[in-house]
Amino acid sequence: MANRAGIIDAFEFARLGKETSGSVPLVRLARAVDGLPSQPAGEPGEVRWSVRGETGRQGEPLLHLRVQANPVLICQRCMEPFAHPIDAQVSLQLVQSEADLDDAGEAARDDDGEDVIDDAPEKVVGSRHFDLLEQVEDELILNIPYVPRHDVCPGGPLKTSAGDPADGTDADKRPSPFAVLEKLKQKH
Repeated sequence: MANRAGIIDAFEFARLGKETSGSVPLVRLARAVDGLPSQPAGEPGEVRWSVRGETGRQGEPLLHLRVQANPVLICQRCMEPFAHPIDAQVSLQLVQSEADLDDAGEAARDDDGEDVIDDAPEKVVGSRHFDLLEQVEDELILNIPYVPRHDVCPGGPLKTSAGDPADGTDADKRPSPFAVLEKLKQKH
């Protein structure tokens, strides 16, 4: 259930150029934490968000959303938990109905037919009871990696340091599998 403070009249918010921000415990965003390990309580487990409304160059209502969080994920290399920093920003163009969402493909090209998808805001259906926290949760879900991994796993055989088997010293002593195949091929 959404926090009432997260409900806005999206079109009015954009038209007036309003701004708001807040935070919510990550554990309250059930879709985002589904399948994740236990999340920390307090400030480390908070999702911070801010939104700013504006009217675009062609009069389109826009919301600029920023989401910051550090969800705990399980590294799929070493199977250890780690905090994954997320600092995501997205621009949302408000449309009146689901039918208006279908125009996204046409708006994603400029006059020369070139793709401008990177610059085009994502279209969402706006309303007088627009749930900001649902958008925050959606953005968070989009930024949680499907296969989470450390940049460098702590400890274990995956760590590369002097004398570690992964540093290539043992690999230099072993014959190449292709060299072994070549020897077999020469025997026959």
